[in-house]
Amino acid sequence: MSTSSDLLNVVGSIGGVANAVDGLFGPGEGSWEASLQKASFGGVPFGVNTARTHAGRRQAIHVYPWRDDVWIEDQGKRPRQFRINGFLVENSLVYGGGGVIAQREALLAAVEAPGTSTLVHPTFGTVRSVNCLDIEIEERKDLGRVFEFTMTLMVSGVRQYPGAVQSTGDLLSAAAASLRAQSLVDFARKAISAIQLGAAVVQQAVSTVLRYYQTAIGIVNGVRRVFNAVSTLSGNFGRLFGGGNSGYSGSNQHASTSATVTDLLAANVAASGAVVAAGGALQLAAANISDTATYGAAADTFVTAVAATAADPVDGISMLSALAAFHPAGTTTDSPIGQAMAAINDACAAHLRRVAIASLAETVASYQPASQNDAIAMQTAVTSIIDAEILVAGDAGDDASYDALRELRRAVVADLQARGAELATVGTFAFNASLPALALANRIYRDPARADGLVRQVDPIHPAFMPTTFDALAR
Repeated sequence: MSTSSDLLNVVGSIGGVANAVDGLFGPGEGSWEASLQKASFGGVPFGVNTARTHAGRRQAIHVYPWRDDVWIEDQGKRPRQFRINGFLVENSLVYGGGGVIAQREALLAAVEAPGTSTLVHPTFGTVRSVNCLDIEIEERKDLGRVFEFTMTLMVSGVRQYPGAVQSTGDLLSAAAASLRAQSLVDFARKAISAIQLGAAVVQQAVSTVLRYYQTAIGIVNGVRRVFNAVSTLSGNFGRLFGGGNSGYSGSNQHASTSATVTDLLAANVAASGAVVAAGGALQLAAANISDTATYGAAADTFVTAVAATAADPVDGISMLSALAAFHPAGTTTDSPIGQAMAAINDACAAHLRRVAIASLAETVASYQPASQNDAIAMQTAVTSIIDAEILVAGDAGDDASYDALRELRRAVVADLQARGAELATVGTFAFNASLPALALANRIYRDPARADGLVRQVDPIHPAFMPTTFDALAR
């Protein structure tokens, strides 16, 4: 038995087997023998006869009727799994360990312990977060103080729980709806007391609403907005037009492939007509300002109609930003009626501005930033408008509007930060000569399909002659 035990001690690990073939291959740094490590699991050493490794990717095979081939869906990397055929030997000269019974008890305790342990693989080295799925220990009379075992191990990942994350767009919509409701509450509080002083106060409200309507009509009839009404046209015109914003890396939001310029212009005329109709209803509601609920609904409808005329969210943001800056100058006296007229003028203007800000925030939710820089710039522009109105609400004592505006500001920041966080930053590129956009897209991004996005970013005279220096997405 001593002879067999000595032999087992010599070949008690793969390192021992390596010594047997050392004469054939020769030892040396970086060799297979030099890279071997003493195997253990959970701190319990053992010898290794064979080790198998299972790896690859998880695949779902989809089979379809009357189709000769299949579609294999990649579902991620398969967890790495080891199957080790090893042994424990009493008083091993290679790894020590003491009595074989005590080694077996230590190994069983390690594999039965909860949680993960560390595996030292002869060739992979230290592998952390490993679970033992199964172990089978064989004790044989002819081997005596040698216990053989087969152990199956699998690498475990980080424990993760499913988390519910509320949509930032939904939060923004809820904050916008709250601002509409709370601004109407502040308006009603001031309007009810002001209109008690006579018809002149009501006429002042109608006059303020009329100036707001005229401001909106001037914006809606702007040349750029009308020009952009056909920006969603399908085909090469819409492809390079840059309207229907969806970011540099995405495709434009095109209209139906069957739509023509005539169709889009007709839709624009209809949208403009809806603004005129909603404006008339708003002026009628202002003439009966004591019915604040009807007036508030008319104001919401009018601003929504104005926003609907924009084919591109950028145009919508521009128009609503102008309405959010509405500050009519009314000529009044110091008499009680004059003060009431000034109060209703300020209350109407504040309410209409806040309705525009609510729609502005909702339009921002449909705007796709082109880069992190673009998201930051949009956030700065919109929050500066909201901040200005927060100061007005605070100075006027409009507590409900003040709180709603602050909540809306937080929602806008959260939405733009969430959608802009994964976008690339803008970098500066310089080349020795003018190159076509297709060549530059392949050279910068290794993706010729991004040539259209590069053209929208740089806005060259012609896509075939890009400037030698320009700013574009860094990745």
